[in-house]
Formats: sequence, C-alpha cells, structure tokens
Amino acid sequence: MKKLCALFIFSVFSSNAQISFNAPWINEKDLYEEKINFQKIVNDANSYWEGRDKDAKGSGYKVFKRWEAYWGNYVDENGFLPSKDEFWNSWMEKNTTNQSRQANESLTDESDWISMGPNDFLNRSTSYLNLGRINCITPHPTNPDELYAGAPSGGIWKSTDGGLTYVPLSDDLPQIGVSSIVINYDNPDIIYIGTGDDDAGDSYSVGVWKSTDGGLNWVPTALGPTNSPSRIYELEMHFTNPDVIWAATNGGIYKTSDGGENWTETQNGAFQGVKQKPNNPNILYAITNSEFYKSVNGGENFNISGTGLFTDSARLVMDVTPANEDLVYVVASTSNYGFEGVYKSSDSGNNFMKMANTENIYQSNQAWFDLALAVSDSNENELYVGVLNIWKSANGGDSFTQLNNWGIRNEAYTHADIHFLKFYDNELYVGSDGGFFRSSDQGSTFSDLTGNMAIGQFYRVSVSKQTSTKMAGGTQDNGGFAYFNDWNIYHGGDGMESVIDPNNDNLVYGFMQSGQTLFVSNNSGMSGTQGFSGPSNGNWITPLSINKDSEVYAGYNSLYQFENGEFTEISTNLIGGNIDVLELDPIDSDIIYVAINQSLRKSTDHGVTFTNLSNFSNHITSIEVNNNDNNIVYVTTRGNNGGVFKSLNQGVSFSDITGTLPSVVKNIVKHQPDTPDNILYLGTSLGVYRFDEVLNTWRSYNSGLPNVSVTDLDINIIDNKVIASTYGRGVWQSEMAVGELPLNDVKLVEIINPSATSINCGEVSPQIRVRNNGLNTITEIVVNYNIGDNTPFGSQDYSFTWTGNLESLENQTIDLESLNLNLGSRELSVSLLIEDDAFESNNQMSVTFQTNDSGSTQSVMTFESNSERLLAVADYGSKNWELGIPSGEDLNQASSGTKVYATNLDGNYTDNTKTYLYSPCYDLTTLADPVLKFDMAFDIEFDWDLLYMQYSTNLGESWDILGSADDPNWYNSFRISGDGVNNNCYNCVGSQWTGTNLEMQEYSYNLAAFNTYENIVFRFVFHTDEYVNEEGVVIDDLVIEGTTLDISESELNQISIYPNPSSDIFNIDLNNISNYNIRVRDITAKLLFSDSNIARSNYRLDMSKFSNGVYLLEIESGNKRIVKKIILN
Repeated sequence: MKKLCALFIFSVFSSNAQISFNAPWINEKDLYEEKINFQKIVNDANSYWEGRDKDAKGSGYKVFKRWEAYWGNYVDENGFLPSKDEFWNSWMEKNTTNQSRQANESLTDESDWISMGPNDFLNRSTSYLNLGRINCITPHPTNPDELYAGAPSGGIWKSTDGGLTYVPLSDDLPQIGVSSIVINYDNPDIIYIGTGDDDAGDSYSVGVWKSTDGGLNWVPTALGPTNSPSRIYELEMHFTNPDVIWAATNGGIYKTSDGGENWTETQNGAFQGVKQKPNNPNILYAITNSEFYKSVNGGENFNISGTGLFTDSARLVMDVTPANEDLVYVVASTSNYGFEGVYKSSDSGNNFMKMANTENIYQSNQAWFDLALAVSDSNENELYVGVLNIWKSANGGDSFTQLNNWGIRNEAYTHADIHFLKFYDNELYVGSDGGFFRSSDQGSTFSDLTGNMAIGQFYRVSVSKQTSTKMAGGTQDNGGFAYFNDWNIYHGGDGMESVIDPNNDNLVYGFMQSGQTLFVSNNSGMSGTQGFSGPSNGNWITPLSINKDSEVYAGYNSLYQFENGEFTEISTNLIGGNIDVLELDPIDSDIIYVAINQSLRKSTDHGVTFTNLSNFSNHITSIEVNNNDNNIVYVTTRGNNGGVFKSLNQGVSFSDITGTLPSVVKNIVKHQPDTPDNILYLGTSLGVYRFDEVLNTWRSYNSGLPNVSVTDLDINIIDNKVIASTYGRGVWQSEMAVGELPLNDVKLVEIINPSATSINCGEVSPQIRVRNNGLNTITEIVVNYNIGDNTPFGSQDYSFTWTGNLESLENQTIDLESLNLNLGSRELSVSLLIEDDAFESNNQMSVTFQTNDSGSTQSVMTFESNSERLLAVADYGSKNWELGIPSGEDLNQASSGTKVYATNLDGNYTDNTKTYLYSPCYDLTTLADPVLKFDMAFDIEFDWDLLYMQYSTNLGESWDILGSADDPNWYNSFRISGDGVNNNCYNCVGSQWTGTNLEMQEYSYNLAAFNTYENIVFRFVFHTDEYVNEEGVVIDDLVIEGTTLDISESELNQISIYPNPSSDIFNIDLNNISNYNIRVRDITAKLLFSDSNIARSNYRLDMSKFSNGVYLLEIESGNKRIVKKIILN
C-alpha cells in the first residue's frame, strides 16, 4: 500500500495528463514513458483509421481530431507533450510572476473581464445543439433544488433553483476541469471534486480538491497536484461515514478515512469506476477496462471477480441498485469499442450472465469516449445505457428500446454523446456533450437543466469592426455561435474559425471541422445559413480570414479564395502540408502570410506565389501584422517554452520578445490598432498577457477571467474591447488598455447610411460617423466618396469638406449629398483626409447596398417592358431569379404576354439556394383596402424547399413574414423547422408554399393593416436545401389594387393636432370635416384604438393609458384618409 498525507510528496504515476487512456490507438507502454511523443500518438491514430469509416457518427474520429488540435499547441521543440508536473510548475510560475508584478504599480492588471456566454441562445428550443459538455452531476442530499454539475474544462457549477440558473465555483483553481463530485450528507457545505477530464483529456488533473463552505473556496486534499494520478474517474462516499471516500483513478483505487487528509492506495491498476454494494459499504466493486474487481473489507484490498464476464472487453461500465442489493449490471464493449453485451449478476458480482447483445445500442464505436449505465433505484429490471443516444430496458437487460434521437429536438431529446447516467431519488440524470438533462418519467421525456452554464469549448472567435455586440465563434460539438445582443447557433457540427465582414457586419462566415463546409449568414447569424462544400479537407481548425476589402481566404493544402459561393485555388507553389495559420495584411491586401509547421511564408501578389521567410524551432501558432505599420510582424510558437517574436522587416528577421512570460502555451497574439504604443495581447494556456513598447514588458491581463486556456483573441477598437474565446468557459470581453494618442488621427467609424441591409427607394442620403483619435482638435476633414457605376451619370467620384471643431476622442456625424440612383446593387466607398494623419489605415470603408424603384399602385407589372424590372438579390453562390420567357418542362406559361420572373427559366433550380425577389417601394396611404395580387405556379421539393413572402416598413432594416397558412388564398404549409416529429423542413418558417401547383393561379393578400405606410417593400424568399431540386417558381402580373384616396393638400393643412408631443391628451381640430372615423395604431400598424361616425369637428383623444412612444393617428372620412404621427411622452 502507498500512503499519501496532506504534505505533498513528489511521486510519478502516469505522468501525462492529456492522453485519452481508452483510445484504441493508444499503445499502453506509451502511457508510462517519461515523455510521450505527440507525433507517435497521431501516427498510431491515423494508422488505426486506415480502412475505417472515420466520418460515421460515433466513429470516434472527431474526438481524436479535437484532442490533436487542442494539445498540438502544447508540444515542445522535441515533439513531446508536457507532463502533469510541468503543468503544475507553469501554474506555480505564473502565480510567482504575478505576485512580483503586483508589487510594481506600473505593472498592475488593468483588465475587467466579463462573461459573454453563451449561457442561452435564441434557437435553443429547436436546435439539437446546446451549451457544452457535462461530465458529472450531483444533487444536494436534502434540497432537490440545489444541483452541482461538473464540466470537462469548465469547472463545477451550482444551482439553487432546480437548474434554471447556475454560478461557477472553481474559476480560480489551477485548472477547472471536473470529472466527479461527492457531497457530505451530514454537512453539505463539504464538497469533494475529482479534477480533470476523465473521458477526452480536455484538461489535466490536479487531484481531489475539497471545499468546506459550499464551494466558495477550495483546497487540495492529500491526493493533490504533485502526487495524484493523472485521471480521477470516480469518487464514492461511504454510506454512513462521509469522511470515508474511495477514488477510482488510472493509478489505482485510493481510500481516505479522514476527509482527504490522508489517502492510501489499496489496489494498483487503471480503474474507471468504484461503487459500494447498496446498504453494505464493506463490499465494493471496481472496474478497469476489461476486469471486474470486488472487495469484501471496505476497499482495503480487491480481487478479480465476475465469472462469466466478457474477458476481452475494451471498456466496462457498471451500476447497482437499492431495489435489489445483490444485483450488479455491467455493459461490455468489443475490442473496437462497439457493443458486446449487457451482463447481470445476482450474487453481488461473483458470477455474471449475459443478457442482451442483439441490438446495437451503442450505434457507434466510440465507447472509449462516451459510455454510461444507470439502473433505476426503485425497479431492478429497469436500466439505461447511453453512448450516442439513450436506450432503455424494462426487463433486466433482455431487450432494449431507443428513447431518443440526438438529431431531433423533441420531448425525449438529449444531446449526443452520453458521458453520465445516474439515478437520484427515482430521477434519471444525464450528462452529455450538450449539457445536463433529467427525466422524471422513466425516460419518456427529458428536461434540459443546463440552465445558464457558460461552458462552451470555443476554438475561435471573431468580432465586428463596427460594434462589440456582434461576434461569432465555433465550439466543440455544439456548432457555430453568433452573437447580436443574443446568441444563436447558426450552423452545426464542430464550429471552427468564424469571420465577420469588416464592411458589412451582417455577413458572417463560419467553418465546420476540417473546412468541410463553409456556412454563410447574411443576418449576423440570427437565422438559417447556406453551406458550401470545401475544396478538400484542411486541418481540424482550417484557417479562415477576411481582409479589409471583404475578400475571404481559406487555408487548405493550398490557399483558396471564396467568392460567390465557390472556392478558387489561388496559390501555385505552397508545399509541405496543410496551412496551419493564415494572416492577411490589414494595410496592403496584396500581402498574405501563411505558416506550415515551423515555416513562415509570404506572398506579395495576392496569394499567387509564396517565398519562405523564416523557419522557427517549433510550429507556429499565430501570425499578426501590426495594424499601424505593416513592416512589423509578430509570430508565436507552440509549447510551454514557445516564444513571441517580432520582425521589423515583414518577416525577413525576428527578435525574441518573450521576455519574462511564464512557461505557458502561447496560442494567439493580437495587436491593438490606432496607438503608437504598439500594445499586444497574448492568449495563453493560463489566461491573457499584455505588452506595450513603453514599458517593454509583459503583464498579466486576467482580472475576472477564469483560469482557462484562451484559444483566440479579437479586438473591436471602436468600443475599446478585447474579446477572448476559451476552451471551457465560453467567450469573454474586457476593456482594453488606453494607449498613448497620436497628435493627429481621424478614424472612419462607420457608414451609417446606406447600410448593407437597406433597400433604398431611389434616393440615397449618405451619412458617416467619424472620430478624432488624436490629441489635437480637428477643424477640417475632406471626405472623398464614390458610388458604383449605376447612377444616372455612371460611376462618379464626389468630395465634401467638413469644417468645425472636433475635439479629441469625440465623434461627429457628417451628412453627404443626396443622390438619385437606378435599380440595382451598388458599392459606396469612403475615405477621409486630414493634415498629418498618423494612421491612414483607419480612414477607409465601403458598403454594398441595394437601390429599389418606387412603384405605382393600381398598375399591373406584366414584366414585358424594361421599365417593369424587379430587384433580385441572391445569397452567396445562389442562382438568382431570372426575367424572361419560361421554357421548363412543366413551368412554361406566362399569365399575360410572354415574360415572367422565374427561379430558372429553362430547367430545375439549383440546390443550396436562397434568393430574394423584391417588389417596388409602395405608398399604401393613398389606397383604401389595398390588396397584393400576383399569379404564380410552382414545383418545389415538398417539405424540404420552400417559398414565402416578407415585408419591411423600414427600408429593409428588418423583415417579417407576410401572412400565415390560415389566410385565404395564401400559403399551403404551416410546417416549422425542428418540430420534433419530422426530420425534414429544416428551412421552414411556419408559413410557406411548398410542393407542386403547375397551373398559374392568382394569389392575394389583404394589406388593410398596412395602409398607414408610405414606403413598404415586399419580397419573395426562395430557399432550398442541399439535395433534390425541381423546376421551381414562376411569377407574373404583380399588382397592388385598392380604392384610390384623393386627399388634397388644402384638406391636409386644415387638420391641426395640439399639443404634439403630449403627455396624455391630444386635441384634434378638423375644421369643416365631419362624419369621420379615428384609429390609433402603433408603429407596427397594430390597431390600438378606434372611434367611428364622429360628427363633431373637434376631438379630444386621451392616450394616458398607453406607453410613451410614437403612434400613427389615422383619420378617415368617406374615401379619404389622412395619417399623422403623434408622440406620447
């Protein structure tokens, strides 16, 4: 026996914390080497996958690639992974360094990190994805509303309201992964946690830790950071003596009898589970991957037991039940981690009988990563097994029924990949790759109790250049998240690199794993996206970047540009493997840097040819070009002893600026623009560090940030924010340090109007916002701007000179000359000029926008003449609407004349398409009872592809569905995406046309609710999925009809409203108008109040019961109507 006391004694168990010990490609002897060769593990894994279907769900390949991508940055110059002791030494070095810096006032930590989540998201009720992985769950012994959950790299969380909300309890631990939790039932303030990630190795273990104040503070037990095994799989607390705890670890079974003050190793070996016999703590069971052990003396020693069990299992899991104390169930896996069978013992684990083995309840071969078993605590014949999904047996394991499907979000949904199953008080608790679930009805339904746990394992993050309220990033097994005041999942799989267009932050691009698919959203990731197949497989985290001109590049084994839905190979001479890092020069778009392993390469011809600049001693983890001076380039390299390097000549030579940084992994370096101090931020395995040239040293930048690996950084200079993605605690933001200001600097902050989403009705009034980023007052700014080549006079340059007094750090809105533009898409480019400008790189911006025509009501658009064109806009790579003569096999007729608008005039539409056909801008205030009409025939793949209409009353800034399937002569489908029943209609919005109607038919919609709007636009939205296509849609004879209201200017001037604004009463004087109706609507046209057949010419309108805001007052007399705005304040 080996005894450990609270005074830590150095000891070596399995020294490497990062290996998933169960993985089938792991050679056992590799685990006990003093140093583990990373590339050997990778090579062995790749050999294992030869001839296997690595893309099958549950194959385990993705789990390996996640491990490879995460731990690859930790590899030292000799190719070895760090030991657990090296991690602990890095932590101690960090603390020592921080303490010495805190004594120096000039090096104090000025950060103020706050969590940005995701702790919830908009499409949570319909998405099969969730917030992050949960390893273990334990409820309070007596209070069912108090719950504790452990995340693999996100720590322990506590809820006091039954799982609605949580608070983190372990953000300041040396590492915050948690694999097991037990609570003292006599004193629930005493909590023990097994640290690290026991299934995938997402975090290393620092042993068993203890809290005596409900999780507010933690101390290591004697099985601690320097002398514990590298995996803590399960903690088991004695039934009647809470000071007695057993720990199943990869270094043996350990026991404490004094609450962790001392531990004794009672059995060597690699154990993954330990349990007591119900009501008899003298009998314990323990399992390794392939053997079942039993102790009859309280765990003082163990012996192999379990006659009849499968002897060549690659992994075992077990459970017991108080419903029958003698029963033990075991699930065994085959040598390739598939399902082998369920075994049952009726004599306390001495002998086992094989039960079910005919149904493949694993549905995968990744039991080395996720496998769990639970037996009901009230019914000995009721057991549950989880790998991908959860299966239930009601007959002691003779047969099983699948309870749920990870891809369908219904009442029985749990996220895929089940790591934890356990019964507490007849309720089944589930920990999965997507969070915490619980069933109170024997698995018929599951409730999502993940609550607000911000436990996302983010690979990368990107922030808008215009605002820090728009972000996007990718997570482990929970897809791509986008943030625009709320989070939303905008694509599935493993989300990877995301980028946001610097000139149109509604446009978001996001890769899934290996660059297999690029997803594109044109509404900030707030709803459905289009996916485009990548040209090949890149790295697990395939580099993706966008330059100042909105050009998108991706790094595979060559450099590719993505444009109009297609990838085009750009580079001609890149060899040596996949691109690891991609950096686009922020000043000169011709300059591009890539890294392949240790090699830094540069292109000066827009990525066509590359030259090798430098070879570093270890692989490159990031490249950053200085935003103020592109001669300066920064590089970081991998490993705890990797460095930060700086070049003054665009990468020809480098100097080492690592300085006094502790031995931490340097993942990412970012440069803060618009300050001469050249401030850098460094994301590391233990937080963030800041560097500026004035002090020429690094300082900690971690105030409020959990002790977690920072995988990426991005900067929004307008809001002065630095954004960090973490692997386990989601996304964080902090104010940036305020650097020294230059004497003179003007910054173009944004183009306010036109916006990328606006649909301008002919006239455009450009408006910009500028900022004085310098010390001196700016008195004159020259604004040069150009609008594309579709103005009445062709492409034309304009110039405007603003004069005034713009003080330091103040903003100024500048209105430019209004322009009348023709129908179509344009680009507005703006640049600023002041004298002695320090940073001209922040003076330029452009935006692409749409210009529409104004339409005439009562006039049918037959599309026969050139004047009857509509604005058609296609998402990336989509085939646009076409105007012409239809000649399809079934769709080949116009209603009048010969021409129509069609999704494809002479054949089938294309897959993976989203296109928009806009009506003109209409003034509905001139009509009584307006009705929208058009003729249409369609042939659309039923319930997979669809067409619907939207309207906008604010020139395209927002859109709403027009009508519903309940409206007469309108939609034929009310299906919604993710209805939990049918596994189709992913793009459905709840009101749409789908299926087939080949005859041209008139459709109509009553627009009476919108007759107060002077500029309303409608659009057809055609949306298709990736597979199967039909002929599509043809549209003809578009019109808005109604009774024309003839309101003269003199009558309009006779009406007076006073006071306006008012706090309650509005007096309306109509002079000689009588017998009229009054209606009050909100700005969405919703009717709030009406009064009819009013005879008096003076009217007192009482609005005291309504909230402050803008309202529409509608006065109608006969066939005449007037609409006025009133303001209640």
